[in-house]
Formats: sequence, C-alpha cells, structure tokens
Amino acid sequence: MAGGPGGGGVGADDLTLLPVDSELVLGINVAQVQQSALWKEFVQPKILASGDFNTKLADFKQKCGFDPMTAVQSVSLGLKGLGADKPNGAVVVHGLDKTKVWACLETMKSEITKDGTEFTKTGDVATFKNPKDNETAAITFVNDNTLLAVIGAEGTVDGVKKAAAGTSALKTSPQFVDMYGKVKTSDSVWVLMNGNSKAFDKMGQMGVKPKAVFGSLNVTDGLSVDMHMRLESPDAASSLANLAKGQLDSAKQFVDKAEVAADGSDVKFTVVMSNEKLKTVISSFGGMFGAMAH
Repeated sequence: MAGGPGGGGVGADDLTLLPVDSELVLGINVAQVQQSALWKEFVQPKILASGDFNTKLADFKQKCGFDPMTAVQSVSLGLKGLGADKPNGAVVVHGLDKTKVWACLETMKSEITKDGTEFTKTGDVATFKNPKDNETAAITFVNDNTLLAVIGAEGTVDGVKKAAAGTSALKTSPQFVDMYGKVKTSDSVWVLMNGNSKAFDKMGQMGVKPKAVFGSLNVTDGLSVDMHMRLESPDAASSLANLAKGQLDSAKQFVDKAEVAADGSDVKFTVVMSNEKLKTVISSFGGMFGAMAH
C-alpha cells in the first residue's frame, strides 16, 4: 500500500500489525528527526547534558553491544482504551537487530526482574508481567530487524502471535485507509485519532465533535504541520473553518504560514515555522512557563 502523499512513508507496512480498533495511531521517523537541525539544536544538547542518562546509556551499550539511540530507525504504534488506566495496543520498532536484542534481554535479565517483573522467553516470543499492577507485554520479531510489541490484556504469547499474523489489522478498515492516504507519512511524525476516543470528550462539550483527526508534522531546520479534522458534514466543516480563520490571524506573527480551509467534511490546517520564528516562540513561551513554575 502507498505511504500517503510523499510516498513510501514510515509505517506503511505496519498497518498489517496494528489493531483495527486503534483509537490512536502514531508513526515516528526517528532517524529523520535525529538528523534534523531542530533536534540537534534544541533536544540533543539537553540529552547529552544529563549525566545520569549518559551513564545508563553507556552501561546499556557495554552490556548489549549496540546503541538504541542510533539503532532505532522508526516506530509505529496503535493504542486503544486511551481513557483507561492501562491502554492496550501494539508497537512496531524498525532497526533493532533480532540477534542482539535477544542476547541483550538475557544479559539484562537481572535488571529487568529486580522490581518483581516476570520475564519469560518461549521460542521466538518474550513476555513481561509485573504482578504488582498486573501489567503485561509480549514481544517478537517479524523479521531480522522489526520488533513487534503488544501491551495490555493481549500482551501474551498468543496475543503477539495473533498481531504478527495480521488477522485484525488496520489494513482491513476502509475508513482508516482513506484517511491514511491523505497523510504525509513520509514526514517526521504522523498521527490518526478516532473521534470516538475519550480524548475528544472535552471537545464535544465545546460543541465540536470530530469523527477523526489526522495529519503530520515535519521537522527539518524549521517546522511544518499539516492536520485534518473530519466532521459529520461539509456544512460543519465550513463553519469550523470560518471560525478558525479568525483565530489563526492572531497567531500569524509567530509563524511564516497559517492557513485553514474546508475540504468536504474535512477541515485542513497548515502551519509553517522557520527556525528563526521557532526560536522566538521557544524563547518567549519558554520564559513564560519558567516564570510560572517559580
């Protein structure tokens, strides 16, 4: 299946592994994000400044023989039960070497189980269970460098094997496939959310009840956002677009481009920020949040 506008994007093949009833579907092109100027300027320095993080990372690399920060190329996930204490779902991680991960888990077994977590490897599946809160997870590899993890109630040997078989996958949902085709999955981050999720309850109280929200965010030396909100009718989309235009006008001083338009039952939002504009926003609002914290 095509990876949406831009073609061949992150997570296009992962639709066979994520649950068909996912409320949230998210894809992250980790390698692309880490190569971006914004990551190197704003995020990486803070990570490298953390002595505790660097100590733990060095210990992991020494014991496992690889750096997870550079090994992971992309991540896709599908979650449901977002309003519950323990969401369920699946996570697909590309870039990890199967042989090294299995060896790493055996090496780190004492670290994994020191808090009471039960770790078991059965054939090509590893399971984890924390008896304190009854949280469960299971992982397997669908090929030499693609890890599949299932968390929640289905985080069992049978659950992860079922997910790997793709018997109840997103690729079988026509509605999802339609929206996915409009998303720039080649961007740094892409997301789709089902409007039935409890995450949208507050929006419903304000008179806006989306059927879905989907789109992408691209990180380079600047930032661009391309989001869609699907409503119940073209009239509802047109009304929201007209209302949002007034709100966006007040934000144009902080961005290089801010547009909103109705497209059938969808409302499309486009925002573009240069590196300079983003620095200004981070400086202004970062200072504001810092003052509020004291």
